[in-house]
Amino acid sequence: MKKIILYALIFSVLMNIFQFMYSTKKFNFETAQNEKYRTRMKDSLTKMVAEKEEGDYFSLSYNDKAIDYLEQYDVQKLMPKVKEKLMDLNTNPAGNKLIPYDQMVINKVRFLNHRWIIADFTGPSGWGEIIIKYFIEKDESVTFETAETLLYPQE
Repeated sequence: MKKIILYALIFSVLMNIFQFMYSTKKFNFETAQNEKYRTRMKDSLTKMVAEKEEGDYFSLSYNDKAIDYLEQYDVQKLMPKVKEKLMDLNTNPAGNKLIPYDQMVINKVRFLNHRWIIADFTGPSGWGEIIIKYFIEKDESVTFETAETLLYPQE
């Protein structure tokens, strides 16, 4: 009986040592995996932030000199008003008058600075991009002028 208890005790100690070693290796492996994923996520996030900052370089919201030029206006309130007036030109059945192609309408707008807007347009002829000059008059009316258009070929 004493031998069985001794063997059971030795077996129990060996199982505990095995379990401890297994758990330690598993923990170290998972910690290393988590660190690798965390590093990868941090690198991806850093890259995304850098790409966003690069894209925002040409944006009225981040252009201090352009904002200074429009100092008498609240730029965050002004941009939606100008955009709304630009989109109102889409209501014409012949299409937006700023786009030199029939039945084209502006879909998406980005303010580059205090003078230029880049926009995406679509219609039956395809799609393209347009650079628009905009001018804010003293009475806060807005006038638009087409600077350049690009129509992508249909495939």
